Amino acid sequence: MMKSVKHKILVIYGPNMNLLGLKNLEQGQRITLDKISQHIRKTAKNLGYDVMIRQTNHEGRAVDYIQQQRKKITGLLLFPGPWQQSGHAIKDTLDILLLPHLTISLGEKEKMFKSIKEKDIYHSTEKALSYLAQTI
Repeated sequence: MMKSVKHKILVIYGPNMNLLGLKNLEQGQRITLDKISQHIRKTAKNLGYDVMIRQTNHEGRAVDYIQQQRKKITGLLLFPGPWQQSGHAIKDTLDILLLPHLTISLGEKEKMFKSIKEKDIYHSTEKALSYLAQTI
């Protein structure tokens, strides 16, 4: 018997995450946004969550997604990219809404992107979703 969906998590990928598959990774592996999203959906389903996934290069659009979904979601998983250093509008929105959220950083610099391992991203997303399950 499947768990009923009780919570909806919004996942927002920030700038250039749509280009992640263009980076060459260790041993010729390529991780793509689609692979990460599939893993998030599978993990969320196992936890009894539903997820909505969006990618944008524009901070204002991310704020719009959060505001539009604020009454429908119970948590947020954010891959901020460069917004980690400058995402003041997103931070302000999250402070106002008091929405449970976590951020996952894949590295800020070009050479850090090249050292990302698929299993590390998957492990980080699993931990983040499990943590949200405890805080919601």
